[in-house]
Amino acid sequence: MSRYIVNLEGKEFIIDISLDGVLSVLGHEGAIDVRHVGGDAYSVLTGNVSTQIIARRAGGKYQVLLKNNQVEVQVETERDRLLKQYATASGSAHHRYEIHAPMPALVVRVEVNVGDEVKGGQGLIVLEAMKMENEIKSHQAGKVKEIYVAKGKAVEKGELLMLLE
Repeated sequence: MSRYIVNLEGKEFIIDISLDGVLSVLGHEGAIDVRHVGGDAYSVLTGNVSTQIIARRAGGKYQVLLKNNQVEVQVETERDRLLKQYATASGSAHHRYEIHAPMPALVVRVEVNVGDEVKGGQGLIVLEAMKMENEIKSHQAGKVKEIYVAKGKAVEKGELLMLLE
């Protein structure tokens, strides 16, 4: 069984998914089938109801479009949550985190320099994909350790852009 902690606009839910595709939310069970349709589009089948959603990763969160409503969703595995709690409790751990390109794009501008202190939610890099600019933001405070891209560079999905600590 896989357990996920989902934060939907400030409300937290525990979702358990069994190996046979049974989903349990708040004690209610039901079968779920999720299919990637292409790009950021997914088809979700619960019972006899099919729903189309668009889910775009933005930093450590997802911007989800469902029935013409956009919501912000953060998803953590139970393991990730425990590791984060352990790291916070230890206080002495030195953390690094990587910023990766969420899609193939062109770097429009880099908004920070090596050595800069950044705050959670601060813009780091602006990418252009499909004639739209997408700002990549820091999901936590830190210091810019390395920058691997420059203005005008084409990047692939998943490519390492920046390292923060």
